[in-house]
Amino acid sequence: MSTRKRTATRYTVRAFESDDRSAFLSLYESVFGHQRNADWFHWKFDENPYVDHVPILVASEGGDPVGFRSFFAQEMRIGGAVRTAFQPCDTMVHPDHRGRGLFGRMNERAIERYTDGEPSFFFNFPNENSKPGNLAHGWREIGTVPAYYRPQNPISVLEDRINAGPRRDVTDAQPADDGPATAVTDTLEDAIATSQRAGDRLLVESDSDLAVEYYETPPTETLASIYRRSIPDAIHTNRTAAFYRWRFDNPVHSYVAYVARRDGDPIAALVVSSADEYARIVDALPRTIGSESGALNRLLVSALDDCADRSYVEAFGETLPAPLRFRFYPDTRLPLSALIRPTSRTLLARNLGEEVDLESSSIASWTFSRLDLDTT
Repeated sequence: MSTRKRTATRYTVRAFESDDRSAFLSLYESVFGHQRNADWFHWKFDENPYVDHVPILVASEGGDPVGFRSFFAQEMRIGGAVRTAFQPCDTMVHPDHRGRGLFGRMNERAIERYTDGEPSFFFNFPNENSKPGNLAHGWREIGTVPAYYRPQNPISVLEDRINAGPRRDVTDAQPADDGPATAVTDTLEDAIATSQRAGDRLLVESDSDLAVEYYETPPTETLASIYRRSIPDAIHTNRTAAFYRWRFDNPVHSYVAYVARRDGDPIAALVVSSADEYARIVDALPRTIGSESGALNRLLVSALDDCADRSYVEAFGETLPAPLRFRFYPDTRLPLSALIRPTSRTLLARNLGEEVDLESSSIASWTFSRLDLDTT
C-alpha cells in the first residue's frame, strides 16, 4: 500500500494545454486503434459551441501527459429548460501507468472543477472498464438503452463467421475453384436483397401526398424546423440549426438525409451515416417519432434500399417507430442478447449542482438517438 502511494505522488492532474494535443492524438491511436488528426480534435473540442475551453483533464508525470479525461459538451433539453451537459469521452491512460489510480484522480479533479457551475450534469454510457470508476465517484445507473441491428446480407454474415473459424493447414488445402460457388452465392445474395426490399415496401402505407427527398448534405435549417414541430418532454439533446451544422462537420463521418414533405412542408426526416460494412441511422425527426410514424417508415424504406449492399444497419434508442416490423432486433433481447452484451448501453448520470436532479430519473425520462451520443 505504501509503495502505491509513493508511486502516485509522481503524478499531477491539470487542465489541458495546447501543447498536449499531439500527445492526446498519439495516445488515442495506441489505446483505441483509430488514427485521429488535428482537424478532428479541432472540430470536437476547439469548435464545440457549448463550451469556452477545451474540457480535458491531463494526468502527467514530470510534465509529460500519460492520461486524459475528456468531455463532450452539448446542450440538453429537460422539460422546458435548456442546460449544458458534459458527456465523458475518449478517456485513456497509457498502459505503463495503469493501475495507479489515475482514472479516479482525473474524475475527482473534474468533479471539483465543474461542480456548481457549467455544466449542470454529466451523463454517459461507459464501458465495463470505466463503469466502476464512475459509480465510485457518484454517478448513478439509470437504465439500459437498446441498440437495434438489421442484417442486410445474411449470406455475407455467414461467410464472415466461417472465414473467422479455425484455419486449415495449407498442406490439406485443395486448389481453389470457386467460380460456380461464387456465382451461386452472388445469386442468393441478390435474391435475398430483392426479397427484403420487396417486403419492406409492403409494410409501408400508400400516401400519394407524401414526397421523399434525398440530400447528400443534410439540410440543417430544415431538420431544425422538423424538430420544433414536436419537441418531446423527455431529456435529450437540443436540436438547433447551429447544433446540426457543427455536428455534421465531423471530419471522420459523412452524413446523408431523407426528408418527407406533405404539401411542400417538411414533416419528417432520417439522417444516416455509412461505413464500408454497415450503415447507422443517427437521427429521426420529429423526436416524438410516433407522431409521424407513417412518414418515417417511408423514409426508412428508402434508406434501407440505398443500404442494400451493407452487411447490416444499426439504430439506437428511439429512432424507429416499429423496429421489429422491419426486422431490426434489439441487443437487449434474444437472439442478439446471446451474442452481444449491451455493456456500453447502460446510461449513468451525475448531478453537478442543485438546479437539476437526474440521478433519480428513470430511463423512461430520457429519449435517445445516436446523435445524442458522443460520436468519435
